[in-house]
Amino acid sequence: MTDGAVDTQQLAELVGALEQDLTFTMSLGSKELFHSNLLGWFITHHPAVAEAVTGSAGPVQVEREKLNTDLLIRGEGRPPLVIENKVFALPDSSQLDRIAQKFDGQNARLVLLSLTPPTWGEQAWTSPGGYEWTWLNYEQLAQLLRPTVAQVTAADEYAGATLARWLDLMGRLGDLTRLVGQPTLDEPLQLPRSQREILHTARLDVPVQKMRYQRIAIELGDRGLTGVHTNLTNGTGLVNWYTDSPHEFSWGWQLQGEQFRLAIVVNEDHPGYGRSAKHKAIRKEEARRHSDFFTFDSISGAGPVGPVRVEFGDYNPDFIYKYVTIPGITVAQVVDLGVEYAQRIEQLGLTS
Repeated sequence: MTDGAVDTQQLAELVGALEQDLTFTMSLGSKELFHSNLLGWFITHHPAVAEAVTGSAGPVQVEREKLNTDLLIRGEGRPPLVIENKVFALPDSSQLDRIAQKFDGQNARLVLLSLTPPTWGEQAWTSPGGYEWTWLNYEQLAQLLRPTVAQVTAADEYAGATLARWLDLMGRLGDLTRLVGQPTLDEPLQLPRSQREILHTARLDVPVQKMRYQRIAIELGDRGLTGVHTNLTNGTGLVNWYTDSPHEFSWGWQLQGEQFRLAIVVNEDHPGYGRSAKHKAIRKEEARRHSDFFTFDSISGAGPVGPVRVEFGDYNPDFIYKYVTIPGITVAQVVDLGVEYAQRIEQLGLTS
């Protein structure tokens, strides 16, 4: 049975297998910490694993949460290996730069470990600060570690069994990522409710939404729109983009669920910044002065839409917006709208 682009029966079977997996259940409490701790332990206690991860033999020292890194691996005569581990939510480039700066001049190997591709979309990437990062996905890590299972088992039967089960879990998480975490361009961004309910039973609805919204950021980056951010609020995915302008406020757009918003975000120096009715009225007046921005005429290509909200909505202390609901909006439609409204801001001269 299918429900949209994803096969519902296949999803139910995969989620069922994860729910039966004790290793998966053990990972739910801390997710990234669970995987980082396991990897660090195996590197520390089993030389075969250390060699598979670092690429060279010899004793190593593993430090957890050192210098704000998930894993820091040092060995005599070799540069430090830094692993930033993100299972579902990816870091932005500024976070990666902050990590790299702590190892400036040490020729450190910088690795981002994650299930989904980072926004740069390639295996190797140079950050804005000039630091080279390499992306390693969980299935690639499993391929590196699979040949070590026999050696680990020979030394410690329980550890070998744990490693094997952990690698199996990596494979299932990879299957989940391919099935629902990387939607095609013509696929609705939001999964059908029936599929979200299946994911919810295994506490996977939120992580999958994070992965799907990251796809938007990747596609927009490929279209030349940088500074796109993804988040999750009130249990629903969110993607947004705002200008970095010299004004007292920023222009931008955001999509939460199926609600597409055009918005102004004022900074702390703007007289409309605050929580009182007076502050809110000033923000609304600022928005009305720029009514040519708050129009949805370009949105018709996204298919049937709900009624445009006539009145401005707001969130204290700095946000003012209008929105339209776009049922079934696809990944491609979000990307097209994001680019189109970024271009409109530029054409209106709002960034200068």
